[in-house]
Amino acid sequence: MPIKPDLVLVDDEERILRSLAMLFRPHYNLYTTTDARDALQYVRDHRVHVIVSDQRMPVMRGADLLREVRIASPNTMRLLLTGYSELEAIVASVNEGEVFRFINKPWDAAELKQTVNQAAEISFDLFSSQPSVTPPVSTFTETGSFIAPQPEEGILVIDDDAEVVKAVREIVGPSQAVHWASSLDQAFSILAENNIGVVISELFVKREPIALALKMLKAEHPEVVSIVMTPFQDTSVLIGLINQGQVFRFLPKPIRRGPLGMNIASALRHHRALKSAPKLRTIHAVEPVRQIEDNNVAARVMGFLGRLRNRNLGSFGASP
Repeated sequence: MPIKPDLVLVDDEERILRSLAMLFRPHYNLYTTTDARDALQYVRDHRVHVIVSDQRMPVMRGADLLREVRIASPNTMRLLLTGYSELEAIVASVNEGEVFRFINKPWDAAELKQTVNQAAEISFDLFSSQPSVTPPVSTFTETGSFIAPQPEEGILVIDDDAEVVKAVREIVGPSQAVHWASSLDQAFSILAENNIGVVISELFVKREPIALALKMLKAEHPEVVSIVMTPFQDTSVLIGLINQGQVFRFLPKPIRRGPLGMNIASALRHHRALKSAPKLRTIHAVEPVRQIEDNNVAARVMGFLGRLRNRNLGSFGASP
């Protein structure tokens, strides 16, 4: 980076702000504030590369602030910092703020600096290149039904509940191919044989964990967009899916068809944007998986991805 990046730090505790500022002042142009509204106005008035915001603040939550920052400055990378692993904050940080990383307090200074540095490099690249992206064609008709501007891309549902795939097919209609995997091995086969743009997945299928597969798939294919739909509420697992899997949306069960349809449409548009502008894929760079709890699943996923590469079938969902 040829010049200092611009970094905004937001926390309602002055003590926290001072600690954060000490970490970054030598290498960043800093703007610190305890007022989320002030931070938002600053982003609107200046080119900001990274914003780090606390979640629990008066007047405006961090997730709400980052949602508004995403609208005002899409090239600004957004990090949510919190001492409370609240399910509401985690879900909102993804569904509303589309955060790059979710960081728990107390933070590790070296890891935090590395994450902010990575975010700043990505933002510099986005601001400097200003990729010309053709707006994706709408996925809805005026009557609210799906249309298929790119019918060759498919949706993969990974769930052992037949009602889920039935609901997705009824929502999407004949416009998009919807594939169903009721096991991890079935999902591998479908991914190898079909052009998949969006994955809608439970976190456990036939009692087998799916999170690691979603993380490793995103690391290999950042253009594939994942929606996790589950009643599962383990906050540590969900945070891992943000930081290591860049999950696009978290949706609860039981299914609500209205929100599900809107989010499938958003995911398809997002996938198409990533295909048309590969530069945007850097936004979804994932951090390495540090702890693998299921070596059997890891070996199977790695073997599957390796076979895709060796057979030159790793282009599903990707642009030529």
